[in-house]
Amino acid sequence: MPSQSALDKLVMELHEARFNEFNQEMLRRKSMVERTARFYKERLKQRRNFMTSIGTDMKKFDAAIEKDNRGQEAELKSFLEEFRPQLANRPPSGASVSKDAAIRSQVLAESGNLILPVFASAIMVADRAQLTDQTGLIGPPVAPPGINSGWVFPDDPSKILIRDYRWGENALCYDNRWDSPPEFSAHFTFVPATTANYEMTAVITFHGFYVLRCDDSWWNCRDAEVRLTVQMNVHQYTDSGWHDFPALLDVEKDNTDEVTSFDRTFFLDYTTGLRVGDPVVVTVKGVVLATSHGVAYAELNFKDGTANYIQPLFLSVQQV
Repeated sequence: MPSQSALDKLVMELHEARFNEFNQEMLRRKSMVERTARFYKERLKQRRNFMTSIGTDMKKFDAAIEKDNRGQEAELKSFLEEFRPQLANRPPSGASVSKDAAIRSQVLAESGNLILPVFASAIMVADRAQLTDQTGLIGPPVAPPGINSGWVFPDDPSKILIRDYRWGENALCYDNRWDSPPEFSAHFTFVPATTANYEMTAVITFHGFYVLRCDDSWWNCRDAEVRLTVQMNVHQYTDSGWHDFPALLDVEKDNTDEVTSFDRTFFLDYTTGLRVGDPVVVTVKGVVLATSHGVAYAELNFKDGTANYIQPLFLSVQQV
């Protein structure tokens, strides 16, 4: 049986490799957005020249756009102040979820499954400033030049606090976001008792809410979206490969005022062959994405208050 320090080292090595991938993806996105922005600037100039050529008073046009944007900002502020606290400050429901999980895990254990708690969890963010209110092991600033990303291993791996929001402050019709959305991961470890095929089921509960506010019209370009995706991987000597699941949440709208709770428990499966005696790390990785275009707002929140968080409950392992 590997020691705690050996397992810590293995998980950290995997995490650092994946954090490097996170940074490389940000560099790629930044390069693509910068390239697109150059083309968009020229297209915008062409459009304005055309509108002028057909008699449009551009000063009045710009003033109308500015007036509408400021109105949208005021309406958003009022909307968030009225409705967002209802979900951000709601009472927690984790106790009942934990009770249900205990019953499930007991039944699975009685049927011969190995039941494992989460070993460690991690959060990666594009801006280290987002980690200031996190408690845990925070990684050193080792991102490439031009990138200010960071990561944290929360003190309590069974409670992942993560949030993403986007407030589109312009009328661009293309996605000008280059920073990667925040990612989380939950790691489980065990040592196979025999060489065989194993089915591993990670049970994870999501307590959170999302906000969408958007007022699209024929003359602007506005939409808002929230999306929650997960992948699963098994590592013994090397990665078995990421398995994608259908999006757990995917809502995109162009005309809406919506504040909705999201409380779901998911069972995520992975089957692969494993060898006796050597440690295995099972990782569930997720991306929390909020995006918007134009003067629109999107937020996906598993962080605020005491009731909103992601809870890796357990991993069930059985030979198949």
